Amino acid sequence: MTEQKPPSEKGLIREYVESLFVAIIIALILRSFVIAAYKIPTGSMAPTLKAGDCIFAWKLPYGLRIPFTRISIIQPQIPDRGDVIVFRYPEDESLSFIKRVVGVPGDKIEIRQKRLYINDKISQYENLKPADLKVFDDLPHNEFHIFQKETIDNKSHLVMFRRGEDEDSYGPEVVPEDRLFVLGDNRDSSDDSRFWGMVPLKNLEGRAILIWCSFDWEKRIKNTGIPRVRTERLLTVIH
Repeated sequence: MTEQKPPSEKGLIREYVESLFVAIIIALILRSFVIAAYKIPTGSMAPTLKAGDCIFAWKLPYGLRIPFTRISIIQPQIPDRGDVIVFRYPEDESLSFIKRVVGVPGDKIEIRQKRLYINDKISQYENLKPADLKVFDDLPHNEFHIFQKETIDNKSHLVMFRRGEDEDSYGPEVVPEDRLFVLGDNRDSSDDSRFWGMVPLKNLEGRAILIWCSFDWEKRIKNTGIPRVRTERLLTVIH
């Protein structure tokens, strides 16, 4: 029996470099084609998403692109109404925005007294009980705000409004064949399709699926600059 010589130092370095190279390639493939991480900077999607939430977005449903380019290999699917999507902001494509799809191509969208109408049919709204608001204790659920459950196509999510200003309205407007109409769940504090127009399908980046971590920068650990971790939001599925 012959003894195998231990790998030389150069051989070990080469193995480590090769392993690192493979790991980087796999990470790039996952980042480009499968899943990507994003951080939520504002409260425009509250109460569904809070500032400081860290999320994963599933990229495959919305097409494949050649890495580091805008060239599509497979064209994107049209999202469903109610999906929370990440997309390149139409007015500055270097920025990624996150909003909820409420209108798909061909839909007639209208807002009357803050309530959403799709194809002349009002979405369902249900008031939340005080006990349901405990999870939102760091949001302004006082006499100036209303939290409701909104249902679109039998899929429910939470929205919030400011009291008063009930004459807020929009439209009606029909969504073109290559566009999406999106809104923030924080309806009175969201920069969305009501103000800058609709999202081109080609700007889609992914569908938000999971909050994997959440940092509350308003409540830092005592005597440190470290934000509190919202443990109640860890590994929360996004609806």
